[in-house]
Amino acid sequence: MQKEEKYFKWIDLNIKNIKEKVVLLNGVTGGIGSSIATYLSYLKNDLIILVRNFIEGKKIKNDLENGFHNKIEVIYFDYLDDNSLINTLNYIKNLSKLDYFINISGIYHQNYQLISGIEKTYQVNFFKPSFFINELFKINKNLKVVITSSITSLIKLKNKDDLFKDEISFINTLNNIKNKTKRYAFSKHLLNSYLLYLKEKENKNITIAHPGIAVTKLFDKKNKAYPKIFYIFIPSLMKIIFMDSSKASLSILKASDYQNTLINKWIGPRGLFHSWGYPKIYNLNKNLLDSKENEKIYLLTNKVNLK
Repeated sequence: MQKEEKYFKWIDLNIKNIKEKVVLLNGVTGGIGSSIATYLSYLKNDLIILVRNFIEGKKIKNDLENGFHNKIEVIYFDYLDDNSLINTLNYIKNLSKLDYFINISGIYHQNYQLISGIEKTYQVNFFKPSFFINELFKINKNLKVVITSSITSLIKLKNKDDLFKDEISFINTLNNIKNKTKRYAFSKHLLNSYLLYLKEKENKNITIAHPGIAVTKLFDKKNKAYPKIFYIFIPSLMKIIFMDSSKASLSILKASDYQNTLINKWIGPRGLFHSWGYPKIYNLNKNLLDSKENEKIYLLTNKVNLK
């Protein structure tokens, strides 16, 4: 908690709206998610935290409740466990109040793995979140949703004739991308496109944020995403060059506080490549604002999710 305390003054000056609310969020056992949960607790919000590791989730609950005296519920949740999604949605249906959902969970640079016929990166970063968020809006049409994205989401989609032919071609084209970083980038692009369609056509309250380049658990050696030599040098070098997660998470907090519903805005850090500074509001790249393309992604995704 000490690493976040140095930003409390900035929060007092810049965060005005997300106070004393009820917030649903995932990814709190990661660096950025842990910082967001701390900031939200500091602002006296009640939290429902969705975790895969229930023991670690309970520890976070106890630490935050003891430190800030807000109310926190812990629910088991895993995008690769359909039962956990349904159980969470049923829990949400019985809530008297829910103001926000902040999606922080994600995976990066994964070894190729098909799950139910779809590569794992797309399942966790795109298909399951799109399904879950769409269902949340069915329960609460006034919910505010904040998406933790990436600057890599600006990547241009390729092979569009094959991609948009039908849902089978949609999945096959994505599965045929073998490069780990490209799969991550496409998964982020697709989720943004899906949600931008919801925002534009159904007037949903959605804000996209990206934390910049930060030292997070995505680069933890337990993920085994890179060769062993990578973990000897790169994580230590990143700590010197880039922001820590407590500062990077301020962009997500600012996006949660952001009240403007303009479709062409997103929030990320200032600085070269939007990598190091405090949050700033940017114009979204036109590459993510193609309404016809976003509609195709939305319709195909829903067909896949129905299966």
